Amino acid sequence: MQIKLTLDDALLIDNYGMHWREMGVAENDIRGDWRAEAERFLGHARQHCGLAAYLAEVDGEPAGTACCHIVPRAFPAFRTVDAPVVGYIWSVYVKPVFRGQGLGSLLVSACTQHLRSNGCSRALLHAGERSAPLYRRLGFSPTDEFSVAL
Repeated sequence: MQIKLTLDDALLIDNYGMHWREMGVAENDIRGDWRAEAERFLGHARQHCGLAAYLAEVDGEPAGTACCHIVPRAFPAFRTVDAPVVGYIWSVYVKPVFRGQGLGSLLVSACTQHLRSNGCSRALLHAGERSAPLYRRLGFSPTDEFSVAL
């Protein structure tokens, strides 16, 4: 098994779609232009936000992917624990046949190393019920975040 950087946006976008579908998003709730939006987002994040995308391979076969990038702070740092540079990890996806082999951990670790090497002192991600135990094992903890549709 090997983890490496990838520029294969088609694979990243395919896995991004699989990630959401496996989380139960109904087809009629998916934007018609989601692939173009994902491609635009990847390009922008590469150019402006230090995006890194990782590919996990097992015996030369693509087994999973993960992305990370630096995000603007949502508010000015005030407390000593407020990180001046924050990273975001997203679209961590391992194909079902390859799950349980530690690839998710390796992908997230590659992302955290990239973010740390680019000045981040905190990494954020959003997790579903299935992946929350993985993130807890890797040292992530839940936060008090609320949202509302506008």
